[in-house]
Amino acid sequence: MYDLSGLNDAQRKAVTTTEGPLLIIAGPGMGKTHTLVQRAIYLIEEKKVAAERIMIVTFTEKAAKELITRITNETAKRGIAINLNEMYIGTFHSLCLRMLKDNVEYTDLGKNYTVIEDYALKYLLLGKVAEFEKEIAGFKEFFVGRKYSNYWKKAAEIVKIANKLEEEAVNLDALADDEDEDIRMHAEIAKKYRQILEENNCIDFARIQSECYKMLKTHSEVLDKIRSQIEYIMVDEYQDTDYIQE
Repeated sequence: MYDLSGLNDAQRKAVTTTEGPLLIIAGPGMGKTHTLVQRAIYLIEEKKVAAERIMIVTFTEKAAKELITRITNETAKRGIAINLNEMYIGTFHSLCLRMLKDNVEYTDLGKNYTVIEDYALKYLLLGKVAEFEKEIAGFKEFFVGRKYSNYWKKAAEIVKIANKLEEEAVNLDALADDEDEDIRMHAEIAKKYRQILEENNCIDFARIQSECYKMLKTHSEVLDKIRSQIEYIMVDEYQDTDYIQE
């Protein structure tokens, strides 16, 4: 019998309620992570669920590492032999990237694509701002009075605009037809941004998620395969999800 003595009544209920949707609402320091770990171990030890059928998603690498450490320590203490590499534990970005790599032939990504980090991305765009100014009518005027006087600040703002639209799965063609001039400018900036990434065969963190989402939406065979592999999904800090993540 699974030992629940270290949990309070609410935590016990959360750990042992394994079928169907479950929402845990609690403030900082109330033991949410501890409960999450115990729920994963309960599924493995008590319910005999294979570890690779469990997905635990977090928002930061630090949180993901902490979860892995806690689960490793708990399984070792209980003498449970599992391969954590087979378990889906990580950030939204790392898990989406794992799915993309496993099914890259179903994506629009080039074979040797790279994931570009924030600083390298801004540096790439630094050399491309002149192209934005040349190709997008009103681009220079758009930044007047916005405190983006130099190319580096403009590059950072381009990334911010494009990523926000990517994360919310906004239709850029529809946005480009909007009556508002500023909204149309956002669409043109995001389109040019995508073009530059594609020309350089790289993806940023926002596109990791959107590409994974698109793959699962358009290729039912990939979706069915992943659904057959993953049976339980737990999301830490779920309230922070954007449209794509949700």
